[in-house]
Amino acid sequence: MKRRLLLFVLTLLAVAACSAPTATPTATVASPTPPASSFQSPVVTPQTTTAKPTPSPVPTVQSPSATPVVNFGQIARGHIEALTNIGPRVAGTAAEKRAAAYIVAAFQGSGYAPEVRPFTATDDYGVRVSSANVVAVKTGRSAREIVVGAHYDSVKNGRGADDNASGVAVMLEVAELLKGETTPYTMRFVAFGSEEVGMLGSNAYVAQMSKADRANTVAMVNLDSVMAGDFAYVYSDEGARAALRDWTLVWASRNGFDLRTIRNVNLDDPEGGGSSDYYAFQQAKIPFIYFETTNWNLGDKDGYTQVNLKYGVRGVIRHTRYDTLAYLDATFPGRLDADLKMFVAMLHGLLTQYE
Repeated sequence: MKRRLLLFVLTLLAVAACSAPTATPTATVASPTPPASSFQSPVVTPQTTTAKPTPSPVPTVQSPSATPVVNFGQIARGHIEALTNIGPRVAGTAAEKRAAAYIVAAFQGSGYAPEVRPFTATDDYGVRVSSANVVAVKTGRSAREIVVGAHYDSVKNGRGADDNASGVAVMLEVAELLKGETTPYTMRFVAFGSEEVGMLGSNAYVAQMSKADRANTVAMVNLDSVMAGDFAYVYSDEGARAALRDWTLVWASRNGFDLRTIRNVNLDDPEGGGSSDYYAFQQAKIPFIYFETTNWNLGDKDGYTQVNLKYGVRGVIRHTRYDTLAYLDATFPGRLDADLKMFVAMLHGLLTQYE
């Protein structure tokens, strides 16, 4: 997550790290053995979709019983363990490349033929960065597409468990669950490289989309930092572009999940740009929804303070040394598994029921 990175770095220089007592536990789901991560990464020439667009969908909501969620999140936990074991996945480094290779292997293990799309771009600091997006496609009843995206790089502090191994892991689990299912739309799962230094991967992806590709895209679903914060949120633009957000809020309520939103939300960083990979799609006028966990009632009430100020660095986990599975599990027992279960269930419900 890029939001307020420069401001936050200044804050880190002024604030001493603090240790954390244990929070009140919630329900726990057992942790699986992480998947293997050793393979050779293929590089495939990018392709575009030219299917003709059809009218925008009308949201419908199925009954709560339509989506069993008992074991959701266990596969995601394994992916987080594997990605964080790589270490900090800084943009353009060998560790980021190892993370991309792991994601390719995970998609292949789920029966997909992933495409690696290399790119080189100048980051926020004027440095040329070489990275790649990893794309896997699941064909649906319609040729129209929903893009599901999450960035796999991290900053150098911590292990990037929340930001953003969590988002990638949820995406990978849902991709695996959907491989044998019929979905209303075609799904394009994208692991974005180098988000933390200027959202380079999502910018490169959208730049490769033709006019027909953009018209053919129903929406973009962004997953970024989805397990450390106090509450789960979904954001979007307003008006007609809020249809998927509002559908998801109704679905979550009917299925017993506490999902919140901030209407007319301001997600810009201090320079006025976007704060995560949704932004390139928003600029291309593609509807989006953006999932994260945080707490808009704390700190400056801007969505950056995730938890009580006594945890992490004055309530912030991402971009700090506290962004590790070990710290989060010890400090918030059961939270991670409950959040992973919720986001896997919501994304699975959205991709199988929204039409």
